[in-house]
Amino acid sequence: MELELLKQRQRNGIEIAKLQGKYKGRKPIPIDWTKFGQLYEEWKLHKITARYFMQKMGLTSNTFYRRVHEYEERNEITLEPAPKFS
Repeated sequence: MELELLKQRQRNGIEIAKLQGKYKGRKPIPIDWTKFGQLYEEWKLHKITARYFMQKMGLTSNTFYRRVHEYEERNEITLEPAPKFS
């Protein structure tokens, strides 16, 4: 019961801190979008691997794929659906 009370007080404290703007989470890793765009083009043309792309940008795989998605949304890049065979 004490543990539940402790967790509730912690949740209340976090809510208050968020309202005051003190609880913001981790800051995003800055990205050089020009370099990212160049590497993205090479990656999409299968000239480089995703692993090489990640190394050059200094990203983990989760951040890499999140940034790829963000880049595609920013530049309105859509994947063409694969042709359907009958």
